[in-house]
Amino acid sequence: MKKIFYIIIPVLLLILPTCTKEGMEFDTNGGKGLAFTHFVGSSIVISTTLDDVDSHSVSITISSTIKSDQDRAYTLAVDPSSTAIEGTHYTLSSKTVIIPAGQYSGSATLTVIIDNLTRYAATAVFNLEGDDVIDYGGKMTVSMNRSDLCEFETSMLTGSFSYYSDPDNWDESGTVTITADPDNPYKVYINQDGIMEAEEISNGNGNAIELDINPGDFSITGPKTIIAPDLSDWGMATYTNYYFAPVSGTYDVCEQTYTITFLIGVDQGDWGENVITFTRK
Repeated sequence: MKKIFYIIIPVLLLILPTCTKEGMEFDTNGGKGLAFTHFVGSSIVISTTLDDVDSHSVSITISSTIKSDQDRAYTLAVDPSSTAIEGTHYTLSSKTVIIPAGQYSGSATLTVIIDNLTRYAATAVFNLEGDDVIDYGGKMTVSMNRSDLCEFETSMLTGSFSYYSDPDNWDESGTVTITADPDNPYKVYINQDGIMEAEEISNGNGNAIELDINPGDFSITGPKTIIAPDLSDWGMATYTNYYFAPVSGTYDVCEQTYTITFLIGVDQGDWGENVITFTRK
């Protein structure tokens, strides 16, 4: 019977370090108990907005089953499965996590780079490396995305739009149709018919006002477009080549609205820069 007893003992010792934590005695007296270190939790979700600054940072915490009389260092190693990129989507306060002497846990801070996040989640996966790290506690997933961004399709850039300018500005309103270049959905054209109707101009030349949209940030520029040979309908026949020239602007994906500053003028001069808003109907 003794032979059987002595054979079983080594097997138990081999499997003991891979047991679950339940039933283990955490040593609070000099660090002489069974030691292993692991992440606290296995995943963190950061779904945040531009203005919610308090949610831009989270703590990645590790914990040990024992205390030690000296600092212990562990490494956050990026797993190849990560889709989030350090320096692009997030920063870390340190890749080395220290459990201070006399403590059970330590942490590092992950802060998202909010301007580079999209509505689709990017994921950072970390492996914990160091002495006494056990397999089941060695991975942490941090998912991060912007929840204040809207879905976008290029078809949202075109269609029927109501337009409006402040009464203290150009003081016009009406409805226009915006179409896209068949080869470039980010080059769009404002049909002049709605503008001609609102401004009571009957001799429009049919030219559409071109807008060039930056697909990265939805900023807008465009060339000068002459939309009427003169302003005879306004009793200003000597004012020739009435034009709209986009100076700057943006497209708001969530509101489906163009806000554009135009320089409006003729050969003889201009009426300065005027802001006009176009909202998809």
